[in-house]
Amino acid sequence: MTKVVFLGTTPLSIGVLRSLFDAQYNIAAVITQPDRECGRGRRLTPPPVKVWSQDHDLTVLQPDKVNRKEFLEVMNDVAPDVMIVAAFGQILRSSLLEIAPFGCINVHASLLPRYRGADPIRWAILNGEKKTGVSIMLMDEGIDTGPVLAVREVEIESSDDSNTLEKKLGEIGGELLVEILPDWIAGKIKPIPQSDDRASYAGKIPKDLYQINWDRSAEEIVRQIRAFAPCPGAFGYFHQKRLKIIKAHVYKPEEKVKAGQIIRYEPDVGLLVGTGRGILAIEELHPENRKLQSGQEFCCGYHIQPGDEFY
Repeated sequence: MTKVVFLGTTPLSIGVLRSLFDAQYNIAAVITQPDRECGRGRRLTPPPVKVWSQDHDLTVLQPDKVNRKEFLEVMNDVAPDVMIVAAFGQILRSSLLEIAPFGCINVHASLLPRYRGADPIRWAILNGEKKTGVSIMLMDEGIDTGPVLAVREVEIESSDDSNTLEKKLGEIGGELLVEILPDWIAGKIKPIPQSDDRASYAGKIPKDLYQINWDRSAEEIVRQIRAFAPCPGAFGYFHQKRLKIIKAHVYKPEEKVKAGQIIRYEPDVGLLVGTGRGILAIEELHPENRKLQSGQEFCCGYHIQPGDEFY
């Protein structure tokens, strides 16, 4: 049985790891990021992959830096046949990439060479892409520049946010990986080099993009909300209090109303707000220091009047 070392951190990683586990690969170790402080209480929180792996009795390692000599020695002792990476969060150098005889394979959440980099899912939603996908690639020292072994396209639904799309791509990526891995091991797949002239990059998203600019169109704001829901959340302000908008849709794309102005609450539609172009219908929001609320609950709790404004 092929011996695998898996490197991953996020919910996407779990979908890929689950597929390997269900296919009964010999998962010698799961490598993930160290526990981090998280939330208002700054509680030390394990990565999702660590929790899942421990629940399934897998060995978990959490090195601060995977390229350090001491960790390379551990990996040489493990002696994996192949290493699988899915949304891990550290750059791997050649000394690590060369340990496994069948290389280091990355499950990347985009249709390479488009959206190379750390945050392809959110950028795809922000940019209004209608489709994305999963690329299985052989890693080199570049940022998602290695040759591609397989690709599977996925439609981005209007209901998808970054959370639902990440889980979907993790499951599809895991299925595709398990399909092609035996052929890769058997030498039946020829890697296809990427075309750099078609490449685009999806680096870390600047924090200023989290704040809603109500002068933008309703369609752009909805994409922003979907890209950052549920966390960290696209946000605006009301009466000097920050509030995250978790779910919204375009109500009337061309109607002209003052940007940020609250129009009314419409039953079965949401809290209607003007934008630079069109009307936004807010379905769920999360006011600062309060629980998640529907548009109607927010109106009642804050005694909203037509003409009140978000900013």
